[in-house]
Amino acid sequence: MTSDERLLPLPLTYRAALIERVAATLRAGECCSIVGAGGVGKTNLARFLLRADVQAAYLGDRPTMAVLVDINALADGRSPEFALLELIIHRLIREAERRAMPDSLLASLDRLHATLLGQGDTVLALRYLERICGRLCDEHDLRLVLVFDQFDEIWRAFDARLFLNLRYLRDEFKYRLVFLTITRQPLRQLRLRARDDLAAVESFWEIFEPHVFGLGMYNEADARFQLERITCRLGRPLDEELARAAIAASGGHSQLLRALAWKLAAGAPMGDPEALLAFPEVDQECAKLWEDLGPDEQRVARLLATEMALDPADGEALAMLRLVELVYGEPPQLFAPLFAAYVRLRSGVAAGEPGVVVECRQRLVWVDGRLLSEQLTPLEFSLLAYLASRAGEVCRRDEILAAVYPDESLDVSDDRIDTLLRRLRESLGDQGRSPRHLITHRGVGVRLAQGHVVE
Repeated sequence: MTSDERLLPLPLTYRAALIERVAATLRAGECCSIVGAGGVGKTNLARFLLRADVQAAYLGDRPTMAVLVDINALADGRSPEFALLELIIHRLIREAERRAMPDSLLASLDRLHATLLGQGDTVLALRYLERICGRLCDEHDLRLVLVFDQFDEIWRAFDARLFLNLRYLRDEFKYRLVFLTITRQPLRQLRLRARDDLAAVESFWEIFEPHVFGLGMYNEADARFQLERITCRLGRPLDEELARAAIAASGGHSQLLRALAWKLAAGAPMGDPEALLAFPEVDQECAKLWEDLGPDEQRVARLLATEMALDPADGEALAMLRLVELVYGEPPQLFAPLFAAYVRLRSGVAAGEPGVVVECRQRLVWVDGRLLSEQLTPLEFSLLAYLASRAGEVCRRDEILAAVYPDESLDVSDDRIDTLLRRLRESLGDQGRSPRHLITHRGVGVRLAQGHVVE
């Protein structure tokens, strides 16, 4: 963010609908988790929550001290667990100093911190953190909110004992010490994918499960404010038509909107979604979103981008995409035309692209720009992939046999190829005497009229 953009502080109404729900949970003394896809402004939200006016507006029922625990601020040279506990202590002391709390308290906290740095002991760090929380909560009647940004990395890498220690602290100061984690995926999913000591961390994970909130796209007001912040840097505000087009194309995604607005404010033309992806910054933001998705979520995104029906087995992945607002509505659709176009192009398929496209990694097939809903058998897929790799060429029967049955010696008259071709024609929608895709050259072989392979 540029210094010019900082001249426009975020209004108190920023992300108001989400913050009202989060604040209600924190006021009740419960821990909660915010989940957001890449580029939606998770760190911006975390820092917004630290503002005194925001805490007064949303957590004004009692004095509150919120501090940010960012993994990027961890000190090197110590054990990760010690470094995290020391960082929490450091942040609490800094906030106490910022609030000009009594000198006697600050001197006491400084002595504890100096002793801790000299010892470098994790157990001592936990004990000192407990003492500091006790003084702030008991003597000064503060509610403490620890905001853990980028908690994914902590959850994946740290020893289970750390999470048990944090759970102990929370129970020791119940309703007065609360945790807010900010991640790219729910802790439930991260737990299943990243840890092999699930039972050991269950007691920590379960305190967040009832209160998981999705950080999604900007609403209209937030999107327009974001545009104002960006374009004031260039001194070229977008006209109303361009502003509406940018918000619509980006779906209100923070970094997509930012990348697009910079280009438009600099005079780039507004085109269709495929044309806008020619801007490297826009394409890169879509790529980050795509790479953050798991295989099941990518599958759902592909189906939606090509307007194909979902399978009941896609329910969990769809629910995750809805949580972070990458998908919305009924019937479900991707949040932004830009991202939908990226997903199609990422698969080697443009909207309405003629011919057959075979994507080997996830074994998907597009016919004339639409994802084939029917599941091909392994042999059918192998045959179609071979023909697509040589699209436009006539493939002889002996070549096809060698490609599909590499470990067998078969005669060119073997009718298994005919059976596979017949089933493929049915799947591709070729009609009787006028096939569009698989063309037979009698006495020679078969040609796929148009297509290609995406590895």
